[in-house]
Amino acid sequence: MVFSNQQVASIRFDGDGARTAFPFDFEVFDSGDLRITVDGDEIISGFHISLGTGGQTGGTVRFETPPAMGSTITLARVLRLRRLSSYDAMSIPRGDAIERDLDFITAAIGDVDRGLGGTLRLAAGDVDQASAELPDITPGRALVWNADGDGIANGPQAHEISAAQDHATRATDAANRAEAAETRCETAQKSFGREDASAMLDLDFRSGNLLAWEDERRMPVLDAPVNRIMDIRDTGSLVRLSNGARLTLPNAAIARNGVRYRVFNGDGTLVDITAASGDVILPTNGAAENAVYGLPLRGDMVDVICDGGRWFACPVREAGPLVKLLKTGSQSIPAGGAFLIEWDQVIEDSHSLYDIAHFGPTGLPPGFYHIDIGVRFPVTDETVMTTLSVERYDGVNWSSHLQANDITAIGTGAAHTLRLSGIARIGMGSGSGLRVRIAHTDSTTREIGQSDLLSFFHLHRIGG
Repeated sequence: MVFSNQQVASIRFDGDGARTAFPFDFEVFDSGDLRITVDGDEIISGFHISLGTGGQTGGTVRFETPPAMGSTITLARVLRLRRLSSYDAMSIPRGDAIERDLDFITAAIGDVDRGLGGTLRLAAGDVDQASAELPDITPGRALVWNADGDGIANGPQAHEISAAQDHATRATDAANRAEAAETRCETAQKSFGREDASAMLDLDFRSGNLLAWEDERRMPVLDAPVNRIMDIRDTGSLVRLSNGARLTLPNAAIARNGVRYRVFNGDGTLVDITAASGDVILPTNGAAENAVYGLPLRGDMVDVICDGGRWFACPVREAGPLVKLLKTGSQSIPAGGAFLIEWDQVIEDSHSLYDIAHFGPTGLPPGFYHIDIGVRFPVTDETVMTTLSVERYDGVNWSSHLQANDITAIGTGAAHTLRLSGIARIGMGSGSGLRVRIAHTDSTTREIGQSDLLSFFHLHRIGG
């Protein structure tokens, strides 16, 4: 009969957008025992059911509109508990009626058994050891086994579980950092060369320790090519930033009093030091407080130190040269006049600062610059006064900034190199620039001699 061949009382089809008839071969007792779903949603209209006749089981479901392409159609038997026959004291039950009633009861029990198969249930060994009765409902809480393992209780809330996961992630990260720090220390210790040692004392007041360091080379070097948030255990590290990396300092706090890092720009692209939310960095060179301290040029270096309340930036040095200009061709200087030197060769310009229209570097970042200039000036039988000056551009006007005066020698077939060396300061403003002007008192035209060694303009950035 119904379960003699272990039939499954459900079947599933995939819609193709054209098919309307879907047959089933399991036993139902009337059309109301069939549950039809499309993509998981039960439907109660839009179809017709025809059951098998003449002892045939099953039947066919015909849709008025073909189910859509890719849809899932499920036909399943769901028996409603009811009596199919009624027996009284005077009637004689018919065999086919009793058979039908027994089929219905067997099918109904089979449906219940199938439904229980998809539910949570205790293992056979735990049936008599524990209860699966649910506790009173408490919104937002998970269900867990109690401490004795014999019943279910209300557990932690969702945000507590999320917080625990976050703490576990942080703990794992901290363990990884500690292991990495230990490895760096071991590497630094092995690479220490006693012959290069020099006396140095480092007091760590935060931990109450006195550390005797013999060589600054033992300072761990952290390469941070991508964004990095510094850790308190990394204090004293030399941090190299590259490829536009950004370093984030942790919040300034009493616990970090004395924490320091030395940071430098490792590749010439702009890198930034960022203070944590709410903190600012106070440059010791007088610049304004800012949440970001930029290191725009290769070799820029700064010490950042926490005093427990804020971070301080102490520029160490900014290397170069930014530009190295050479004069390879001669250039005439009018009698008794001043003349801008047109540099016709750029040996080095790592940041595209040389502007041929102004005959010098423009768009310089704020800071202090060391200038070294040499101009090859031929000597004649007449002594003349020469003036070599550096003019500074503020975005609108040029004005004299540095100046050197000299008296040329007397002679023939010789040359005199005029020198000017000094520190120029560039303030805020994108139009900042520097150029070189030369003047002489001779009544005839003089020339800058052709030279790729003795006429030069070197510019180094030495402070932010």
